[in-house]
Amino acid sequence: MRDDNHFLFFSIVIPAHNEEGYIDKTLHSLKTIAYPKDRYEVIVVQNGSTDSTDKIIGEISRGEFKVLNIQIGNVSVAKNAGLEQVSPKSDWVILLDADTYFGQNFLQYLNEYLLECKKKNLSCGMLSLLPYPDSRLARGWYHFYNFANHATRTTRSIQILNTETLMTHELRCNELLTFDEDTELLGRCKKYGKYFYFVTDQVFSSTRRFDKNGWIKQLFIWISWHFRPYSKKMKINYPVVR
Repeated sequence: MRDDNHFLFFSIVIPAHNEEGYIDKTLHSLKTIAYPKDRYEVIVVQNGSTDSTDKIIGEISRGEFKVLNIQIGNVSVAKNAGLEQVSPKSDWVILLDADTYFGQNFLQYLNEYLLECKKKNLSCGMLSLLPYPDSRLARGWYHFYNFANHATRTTRSIQILNTETLMTHELRCNELLTFDEDTELLGRCKKYGKYFYFVTDQVFSSTRRFDKNGWIKQLFIWISWHFRPYSKKMKINYPVVR
């Protein structure tokens, strides 16, 4: 008989706005992942898409995932709507960008890591990413960004949050932010427990923003915005790249 104490329950929340080029890969990876089906849930928040995102989500989920539809194209609002639907059984919430997907064994490896660290009072974390499409240039830059995220305790594409911490302290994304809302939320989570960084080769994130803006230009954009106070970050309208 299977012992569910050895399988943490993960709630995966995916905000999706005009993601027709990426959402299918993300959702298919979650349908085929090697992890007990009753020990994770997927909550997709379709927020005001004008392309075929909604159709793709419906075709792939087919009742297996929770699908919410809101009409405000704000990533923080979408994430919060998903957080409100998290199962009472949840141990950890994974906020996942729609252009980021998992390798087949990711949840199994993450589960093992979090169980090993159970006594460390972890509240939130980030992990290493690999690029897709893959190239030597992209891997080099992602290695740099992984190092930077680890060193500065910032985040992109995915955040892993302790559900009890989120719900007990009513932590949600700041809905006035469309940039750095993820790092800001992690910062508040860290007040109630330890931050962790998980090294893995099982999570792949799209290079679309770098492909459009260039690797060096995108770096300087993020640096210039990152060091602004949150009062000024609230005025940033983070551009959508599709």
